[in-house]
Amino acid sequence: MSTPINKPKKRPPSPKDDDDFYSVSQPAEPQTEPDLLERYMRATVQKRLTAAKKPPPPPRLPMLSGVLLFPFYLKTLGAWMAISFGLMVSAWLLMFWLGPGMILGMDSARLFGPPTCLAALLTFGYAASCCLIIIEETCHGWDSIEVSAGIDWKEWAWNFAHVTALVLQAALVGHLVWLIFGAHSWLPMVVGSLAALPLVLLGALAADGAWVPMAIVTIVLSLARNYWAWLFFYLETTAMILGWILLTAAGLGQEPWLVPLYAAPLLAAIMLIYARLAGRLAGCIAVGMLSHRTKGDHRDA
Repeated sequence: MSTPINKPKKRPPSPKDDDDFYSVSQPAEPQTEPDLLERYMRATVQKRLTAAKKPPPPPRLPMLSGVLLFPFYLKTLGAWMAISFGLMVSAWLLMFWLGPGMILGMDSARLFGPPTCLAALLTFGYAASCCLIIIEETCHGWDSIEVSAGIDWKEWAWNFAHVTALVLQAALVGHLVWLIFGAHSWLPMVVGSLAALPLVLLGALAADGAWVPMAIVTIVLSLARNYWAWLFFYLETTAMILGWILLTAAGLGQEPWLVPLYAAPLLAAIMLIYARLAGRLAGCIAVGMLSHRTKGDHRDA
């Protein structure tokens, strides 16, 4: 019997200096710095937040500083001019409709009614949008506010309906005052409506709604906490509205067709100033509420 021959063991093939030597079966995961991208993004966001504009410090006299001249700021001058022009066109169309246009009889309504209503809707819709922006931005502490750009014309009708609903609620309060006093003039109703309008307006904006009777409670409580701000608000707005009514009534008795030339710009300025004062008043109420809560927390502690 022949002895088996020991076969030599096969050695592994020697590596070759080619591309196969460097190939791997699975791709290696890339070696990156841990959270490098996340740290970079956080630093970028923080830098942008730091460089963002902040509201200026509140004025020493918030109900007087930057109020009467606010419509003539560079960023609000365009809005004031647009509202003034729209009011003049609407007034002249209405005067022509109810004046010389009546010679056409029933045809005057079909001829002058649609353009008059359209001009008034666009004007007051744009004015309502501007006023809502002014109230909100002023409440947040901004002094110069951009209102001429960034307003979608499709929102004008909605903002007009929103503000009209608030005005009607204030008029309802004025009507109740008129019924209680039983006066034979419309003065109690006008006074009651003007007195209730800022309460309804700020209450609705605070609750982000159009019908929010429960939100008015907070605004009513501010009558005692921020009595000085409310006093300035009512004095300034009453003086402006009363002066405009007297000036317009005097002009209508002499040269009616010239009244829109000065009554419309004045009314546009009053709208913007009213919104400015309402925003300042809302800011004072917010500061008063924050101070009241801080005092309550200190007492509890």
